Amino acid sequence: MAEQKGTVDSFSADWGGLVWTPWMPFSTTSRALDTVMNKPGLYRIRPNGLKFLMEIGWTGGSLWECFTGIRQNAAKLNMPATDPWAVAPALWAWKDAKGYAYEFSSVPSGGSPVELNAAASYLTYRYRLEHRESPLCSFGRFHRKYRRPSKGQDGINGGKIGPGEPLNPAGGPSASPLPVTGTPGEPGWMGLSWSPRRSLKTHTTGIVPSQQGYYLIFDAGTNAVLAISRSEDCARDLFAISRDPWDNRDLAYSFFCEPKPLPLHNLRERECDLIGNFIEQCGTVPAYLFRDGV
Repeated sequence: MAEQKGTVDSFSADWGGLVWTPWMPFSTTSRALDTVMNKPGLYRIRPNGLKFLMEIGWTGGSLWECFTGIRQNAAKLNMPATDPWAVAPALWAWKDAKGYAYEFSSVPSGGSPVELNAAASYLTYRYRLEHRESPLCSFGRFHRKYRRPSKGQDGINGGKIGPGEPLNPAGGPSASPLPVTGTPGEPGWMGLSWSPRRSLKTHTTGIVPSQQGYYLIFDAGTNAVLAISRSEDCARDLFAISRDPWDNRDLAYSFFCEPKPLPLHNLRERECDLIGNFIEQCGTVPAYLFRDGV
């Protein structure tokens, strides 16, 4: 993934040092779909011929099934459900509002889900640095005049927000990319004033505010960064980890709390900047990142 550092064209066939398929319109015929491999991999979606992305994603299943499912759901008469393709309602909303037609490009890969998730996170980080914003449907972003459907069969249907109703907060602007500075674990890394590193015990988390922010988990012996995470309540989440340390390891922590509340998509964008920069500098992801149950 280090090869991606110098790449600036996020629409090219060799973006990030990868070999992307040609852009394929959502309106393509079924026979043409044979060129989309039945393998896991990365994908990107954009409005036809335009120079911005709607999403950078990955699937651990089949790219063919992913492309087919997203395009069929985005083409429905009414806004589709969130499951199984979470991006489909957002694509539908932008299509309804702006008349967008979409294209899909992918990279087949034999990587594990952790590797695919890491690659998609890194590409999104690089895209944010290049464009100064995120893809329009990433991190739960949505058109501000449309309501996302709730999950489940008995949930609320999505659709256009009526006159006088509050706009969707997920339609707000992207957070600016964090400044690329420092190294992971340092007090000023990525322009944030991280707290001093402390041993992670139940009695040491009392200083942590119950606020939105981000935290780093370290191996207390080696100081290696084990995880990077956003949080809606840093005090709650760090206390929970202190009560049940991962694999009974001796852990340490550092945190940064936002001075004022942020919409969830902004919190997720800044978390991606931290993860992406860690990958850029270290060539891998922290050992406990993207692990189930962590």
